[in-house]
Order: sequence, then structure tokens, then C-alpha cells
Amino acid sequence: MFRKRLFLYFFVVYAAFAAIVTLLQYNREVSFKVDKLNSNLDSYASLVHNYIQRNSILDSSQFNRLDSLYRIIDNNNLRVTVVAHNGDVFYDSDVYEISLMQNHLKRPEVQAALRGAHGTDTRLSASTGTPYYYYAKQYKDYFVRTALDYDVSIREFLRAERFFFVIIGILFLLMTLLLLFISGKFGNTLSKLKDFALKAASDEKIDPNIEFPRNELGVISRQIVHIYDNLKKTRDTISQEREKLIRHLYISREGVAIFSPSKTKIFANSLFIQNIIHISDKPSVNPEQVFGIDEFNEVKSFIDKNLAENLAFLQAQLPSKSFTISKRGRYFAVNVIIFSDRTFEISLNDITTQETEKNLKQQLTSNIAHELRTPVTSILGYLETILSSKELDDEKRTHFIERANVQANRLSELISDISVLNRIEENAVSVDKDTISIPEIVSEVMDNMKAKLDEKGIKAEVKISEGIAVKGNYSLLYSIFQNLFENSIIHAGENIEVSLQNYFEDDTYYYFSYADNGIGIPYEHIGRIFDRFYRVDQGRGRQTGGTGLGLAIIKNAVLFHGGDISVKNRDGGGVEFFFSIRKEVVSGRVS
Repeated sequence: MFRKRLFLYFFVVYAAFAAIVTLLQYNREVSFKVDKLNSNLDSYASLVHNYIQRNSILDSSQFNRLDSLYRIIDNNNLRVTVVAHNGDVFYDSDVYEISLMQNHLKRPEVQAALRGAHGTDTRLSASTGTPYYYYAKQYKDYFVRTALDYDVSIREFLRAERFFFVIIGILFLLMTLLLLFISGKFGNTLSKLKDFALKAASDEKIDPNIEFPRNELGVISRQIVHIYDNLKKTRDTISQEREKLIRHLYISREGVAIFSPSKTKIFANSLFIQNIIHISDKPSVNPEQVFGIDEFNEVKSFIDKNLAENLAFLQAQLPSKSFTISKRGRYFAVNVIIFSDRTFEISLNDITTQETEKNLKQQLTSNIAHELRTPVTSILGYLETILSSKELDDEKRTHFIERANVQANRLSELISDISVLNRIEENAVSVDKDTISIPEIVSEVMDNMKAKLDEKGIKAEVKISEGIAVKGNYSLLYSIFQNLFENSIIHAGENIEVSLQNYFEDDTYYYFSYADNGIGIPYEHIGRIFDRFYRVDQGRGRQTGGTGLGLAIIKNAVLFHGGDISVKNRDGGGVEFFFSIRKEVVSGRVS
């Protein structure tokens, strides 16, 4: 059936094409013969014009002298007429009494010559009653019109050759046979494609090596089979990836469930079910029962509202919203997204740890405010006493100013320490890193600490090998060693000994120890001494100085430089810190 239909389509198209070509060729041949006839008549007109010019016939008005030229031409079918620009006839070879001839200005060939160089027409002559093929040509003072009897010879001359139509007929027959052959080959290929499509639709096994003709359609057919084979492999791969995704969601640390528009469960992993059990008061809950839990009322309202509006969701503007649910001291983050097919996903995550950290940060902010308030209050108190007591003696005034100065210094140290911690935490990636010499830093710290150490009667022993250098930040490395010494000066007591040494190194790290033989740290506080603002003795810590951030700065600076730090009490009294510094910092980490 398709072969016949294809042949019919091709045959109609070719027949139309052949008819158009035949018509164009016929017109082209006729036009060629007309041009040839016009060329002959134009040569006669030029001959007459030249004869008139050479013999000054126009000046003498002796146009009858053209008879001699007409006799020389010796063409009985030729008619020559000379017409003035106003249409009067000067001469006509076939009419003796030209005075009886009508005005020729309105003749079609003359009008055409008036508009252009020449004009033609085929009609019955009003003067002779004979049909002519006219050719008129315009000159400066007149028109020269030549004409031939439009008889059988002229008609035969203007008619196209019959041989051309014979050739067209033979070609048409050959093309018809060729179309039969091509449609047969094409139909055979399509028949194989049909069998392939039916097998593909029913998911039957398909031979990828189907033989197709070696032509363009065969190439296309082979490509279709190849594409189908690739698509089948891709479908199998997608199926495997889908299975992997489902397995991943089952073991994911995020609770996920997908529901149909009617709130029927499509998928839910075990963590989602565990989380809704924590929220619900029931020992076991089906995922679809989540919409009956009071804590999910807001979630349900959001879903119902968006599904009820029956809007067409754009992929980039899918409705989504986040909620937080609190139940029995635990916090859960709920995220809802509604897809374009009106299915929706609910993810349910336990964020108790994050909320706890958030609360700790809020507590840290409160501690900072409290620590700042203490020196500020003291400074304001001393200053108000000085300002309000006009009779205050110089000794007390000096005492109050000194105490205010101490608190101002403590406030400055506190702000500086907080700034260091924020710098490490918020801009760890952008902190400048250079090659730093550890011996030079320790030497500078010792020079700056010498007065304080001497004041407390502290003896310091430093054993740092020459040439120790790391890729890190100078100010943070400086703060490690400075705060270690300051911690001993403030908290360890007087007339003690401290020691700093690098006791080991490998390809990656330098290892250091810092020890003093002071009062040590009670065992129950060892685990918290790196916490910010934590003091073993709150009252004594504020009296002896210190911001409560020194050890926190040490820990974060060590972590930033890729190392770790630990502390223990020494058997003979005092404490000892062990810390490492990476030789080249790849990326800072803080806690």
C-alpha cells in the first residue's frame, strides 16, 4: 500500500515537473524563433532607413523611390511601410494610394515602438485585408514598419519542433519505470522499519544487525536502530541509577518522603518514619498519617492551599516553604516543595545539634556582653567617683585613676582577643600566610614578656631549634606563644619555672610542649579550659587579670595551622601543653 502511494506521490510530482519544464522549453523555443524573425525584419527596417538617409528621400518627399529598393529585396511576402511620427503614412509597398490609408499612430506595433525601440503585432491588415506579422522600429523622423504575410510558412516557423515532445515522452516513460524501481526499494526499507518499530513497541528482542539497503534511507534506518539500542542501554542505566537513588534515599541521613496530589505515599525512607515517630505520640506511624499530626497542621495548610489553587507551576518557581517543629526538647526542620506534576516532597531532619549550637552562640554572645560590662562598669564607677567627689585627696584620686586604667587595659585586651577569634572563625580562608620563623617569634615574645616574667619571679627555659619555619600567619602564631606565657603569669603563681621546646618533627608537623610547675588545674576543669570565657576560679580570674579567651585563642590558632593541642597536669605539679603545627597550612580549621 505504501509503495503504491509513494509511487503515486512521486509520479504526480514528476508529471507536474515535466509539464512545467515542457511549457518553459516550448515558450523558450517559440521566443527564440520570434526573436529570429524580429531580427530579420529589423535588418529590413535598417536597410530601408539607410536607403532613405543616403538618398535624402525624406527631404525630397520622393518615397516612391523605395520601390526600386523593394524590387531589389525580392521578397514577395515582405511589406514595407514608412510612417511619420504623427501617424501619416509616407510609403507602403502593398498600397498604391497611400492617401486613402488611415492614420497609423494607434497601430499596436507603432505604439509599442513609440514606447520603446521597436514593437510587434500579429493581425489582419485594415488596408489590404491580409493577415501580417508586423515589426515597427522608431527612428528620429519616422517609423519603419516591416511585415510578413502570416501564412502557413510563418506559422510553421514559429511552432516548436515535434521532436522535443517525443524526447520528453520517452524521458517520462523512463522516469516512470525508475520511480517504480525506487518506490519498490524504498517500500522494502520501510517494511523492515515497520517490523523493527512493532518489535520495539512490544519490547521484543531486536537484532541490531538488521540489513538495510546501502543508500541514504538505509543509513537513516541503521541510525534509528543504533539510537534505539543506545536509548535502551540508557534506559537500563537510568533504571539502575534510579535504583541507586532509591537505595541512597533509604540510607540517607535526611528523612525524605514523596506523596501524590491525593497525599498517597509514593516513597518514604526509614529516617523519615523515625522522625515522625519522635514527633508523634504514637509508637508507630504510617507516612500518610503525618497529615493527622497536630505539629504538621501548618505544613498541611501550605500543601492544601497550593494544590487547591490548581495553578501551572513553572520549574524555576515551584512552591516551597520551610518550617521548624519542636517536640520534647528536640528540633526538626521541615522542607516542603510541590513539583509541576502536583506531587510534593517533604524532608524532615533532626536539627537538634544545630539548634543547640545556635543556643550556645547566643550564650556566647551573652557572655561577651557580660565580660564587657564588668570592666566598663568599673571604669564608669571610678570616673563617676572622681567627678562627683570634688574634695577627693590626690592619693585616692590617683588610686581610682590607676584602677580605671587597669580596667581599661583589661577591656582593650578583651576586645582584642574577641577580634582575634572572630578573625580566625569568619575569615580563615582569607587570612594572609607567609613563611614564618618560629625562633624569631618566640624571641620576640620573650622580649615582650620579660618584664612581666621578672615581676612574678618566673624563670623561662626555651629550647627551639634554629631554622624551624612554617607557612602560616604571623599574628596568629605569635598569639599562641604569647598566650601560653601569659596564662602562666596570670594563673600559675609566682617564683615558678616554665619551659618551651620543640621535642619532635616529621615530614608534616613540628611538635611542641609548654610546661610550668605552678598550681596546676583541678581535674574536673581540664576538659573545659579551652572554652571561651571559662575560668577555673571565676572571682580570682577577674582579680588577677585575663579575659578568659587566651586558651580559646591558642586552640583556634593551632587548629588554623593544621595542628592539635592537648593539656594534662604534671606529676610534680603544674600543667603541660602539647601542640603541633603543620609545616605548610593547606586550609585553616577552627572550632
